[in-house]
Amino acid sequence: MRSSIFSSDAPSGRRWQGAWLIAALLAASICTGLEAHWRALGYRPQLQDSAQLWSMQRARVDTSRRIPLVVLGASHIQYALDMKLLAQRLPDYRPIMLADNGRYPLAALRDLAADEDFRGIVLCDIDARGLSSYYDDMQQPAVEYFHKQWSPNWYVHRKALNLWQRTAVIAWSRFGALATLERWIAAGPAPWRSPTTLRTDRSGDIDFSAADGAALARGFLDGLRADLHRHPPQSPALWRANLERVRRWCDRIHSRGGQVVFLRTPTSGALAAAEEAAYPRSRYWDRLADAVGVPVVYAADIPFFANLTLHDGSHVDYHDKPAYTRALVDLLQSRGWVRR
Repeated sequence: MRSSIFSSDAPSGRRWQGAWLIAALLAASICTGLEAHWRALGYRPQLQDSAQLWSMQRARVDTSRRIPLVVLGASHIQYALDMKLLAQRLPDYRPIMLADNGRYPLAALRDLAADEDFRGIVLCDIDARGLSSYYDDMQQPAVEYFHKQWSPNWYVHRKALNLWQRTAVIAWSRFGALATLERWIAAGPAPWRSPTTLRTDRSGDIDFSAADGAALARGFLDGLRADLHRHPPQSPALWRANLERVRRWCDRIHSRGGQVVFLRTPTSGALAAAEEAAYPRSRYWDRLADAVGVPVVYAADIPFFANLTLHDGSHVDYHDKPAYTRALVDLLQSRGWVRR
């Protein structure tokens, strides 16, 4: 009886195996064809940022045997630092990139202040506008994800995803079969070819030979004007009073033996002029050091940073990253904020 049951199921099982094999081969052929298509058009694999990738770096803060050197900010600093060179120049420290493109970092600073195990250095790239209370929670979703959802299982998942995204163009959803079919039906344009590259340490490169710097500069200026319309500049008195919360965060880090350094990276052209008009340095930034009681640097006061070429008025070309990193290390060491 048993042999007859097995023999009757065998042909059906083989048919299903054959169907799955054909489906797998078909899917592999489609993926291979799509990958070859996009690569022939000049696209390359792109690592995609996420709360998981941010959390992978945030976890390194609490597991470091060296002194954590945590970089906070947005894209200005994220695409300006050579993290490997930074680690080589500062062997006593473990550089960790927590800057987040397009988001001011106050939520991350607040999180490090609340972390009783954190005794490292915080290099916080921010401007006077970003210190306004409007922007306290811009990075809070990543902070909450790290504390509420991040786990060893998600770490393994993200490691595998990193490998997939660094290997295949089609790992990005906009290059997948469905998105490609939708564009073909709508006769839409091919995806924008980004001049940026993100690394697993969350630092990045911008190749301005592949970008329209003038168009990007106009876009940043339009974005600034729109944001200033939504969030009008706070009065100097209110802005100064609201810095008390930032002082408390810095004091907590300092009380555990840590240090916070605020850095204002340079901008140029019409963008810099619009920023100065909205938040005049003499009425805002120059009052920051007294208000928060920690070191403050206005990078444009330093010849190297003042003379940087910013093709979009805001960001550093990847060719300039090593010199930028060395200049920043020299600055930190010369002021005694990190060990020589």
